[in-house]
Amino acid sequence: MNLKSIIIAGKEIFPLVEGGKGVNVSTGLTSGRWANCGGAGTFSGVNPDFKDENGKLTAPISFKGKNRFERQIELIKYGIKGCLDQAKIAHEESNGNGLVFMNVLWEQGGSQELLKGVLEKAKGTIKAISCGAGMPFKLADICSENNVFYNPIVSSVRAFQLLWKRSYSRFKDWLGAVIYEDPWVAGGHNGLSNSDNPNQPEKPMQRLIEIRKFMNEVGLKSVPIIIAGGIWWLSEWIDYLDNEEIGPVGFQFGTRPMVTVESPLADTVKQKLLNTEKGDVKLQRFSPTGLYSSAIRNEFLMELEDQLNRQIRFEEEQNFSTGFDVGVELTSTGKTVYINKADKEKLESFIKKGYSKVMKTPDDTLLFVSENRYKTIMEDMKNCVGCLSACMFSGWAQKEGLVIKPDPRYFCIQKGLQGISHTDDVKNNWLFAGQIVHRFKLDPFYKNGTFIPTVKQLFERILTGY
Repeated sequence: MNLKSIIIAGKEIFPLVEGGKGVNVSTGLTSGRWANCGGAGTFSGVNPDFKDENGKLTAPISFKGKNRFERQIELIKYGIKGCLDQAKIAHEESNGNGLVFMNVLWEQGGSQELLKGVLEKAKGTIKAISCGAGMPFKLADICSENNVFYNPIVSSVRAFQLLWKRSYSRFKDWLGAVIYEDPWVAGGHNGLSNSDNPNQPEKPMQRLIEIRKFMNEVGLKSVPIIIAGGIWWLSEWIDYLDNEEIGPVGFQFGTRPMVTVESPLADTVKQKLLNTEKGDVKLQRFSPTGLYSSAIRNEFLMELEDQLNRQIRFEEEQNFSTGFDVGVELTSTGKTVYINKADKEKLESFIKKGYSKVMKTPDDTLLFVSENRYKTIMEDMKNCVGCLSACMFSGWAQKEGLVIKPDPRYFCIQKGLQGISHTDDVKNNWLFAGQIVHRFKLDPFYKNGTFIPTVKQLFERILTGY
């Protein structure tokens, strides 16, 4: 396949980008080797591993802070060190000349402090920052101060218009690319707006045309759009190449690079990806960010789904006239609340099945969980490190005055993602993946799950169009 090169972040490359996958799934090794092949490699700036005094990459971090505020300060410090170590590895693996990006989630805890701390010290190694999961209005300001390009991740023209009008129009010279992430099929967190129907996916062509039309209007005709989400074989995207309505375009691969020799994922996790069936990944809202996300439906996710069926409405005060007169004791506080007598049979059924622990949710429902699940929830809430700017699971908020009620129906995303990237437990951790992950099983390149390519072999395969 004859792919034309494009200019991204000031460098001419193949129009192929490795997507940044946190926590620690896209590393300096994977991104550096991708960049060395002539594309743009992206390592994750979300809690990456860093080297200890012996030069060994760390396992999941242990925190010493007594509270969430102190632990978030530690997390930012560790994050800066990890990003600098991964950037150095990527720079060296790309022979000092590759195009290396760092991916940051705007709503990760302390994202601005992390960005400033990294870019002040990473001169010449990181060429651009890719950033989404929120509205990163200050991204352009921080990057331009450090002479680094920025690649905002958006899912609609409206999102880019807001960013442009409020901030990016003042820093247009440092806009490296606009990454269009399909909100229906991309892996990880998805940018579905209130006007998007999660059950009615739209084809990306029209949305890309709208983004390009606005970009042309504001003088960004030569800035490429990188398409992310739903891309497997480039031969299926011929209509998007040399298309005047969408202009210069590149393609971002997130799911396929997860299964390479250099990927840090355990073999059991890679085999799970290689053998996933169609329909095993779907949009859901269990992420404590409150955003939609796409993850593989394993035992962990099925438990979260099942929990939703073990809820009963309650009221704080006994009210005989409305039937809320059956007292129920909350496990954590011992306080009594009241359910409708019509739900008493349901309550007894939950307890009989072993879901005897009762927890209150912010939606005025009682959640019934097992004793083991209750212990996990309480321990994870207690150990919160402030990995998000606001967490619906732990109730943490780094913004002063913002009050969030902890919601036990969610989970600790830091623990779930560290678990998938550092252990071989594919059942009890959170595994993000794109909606087309089932194509591993259909693609002859992987020889029915018996072949795992190197980054170089995967890159060369993608260049063929397949």
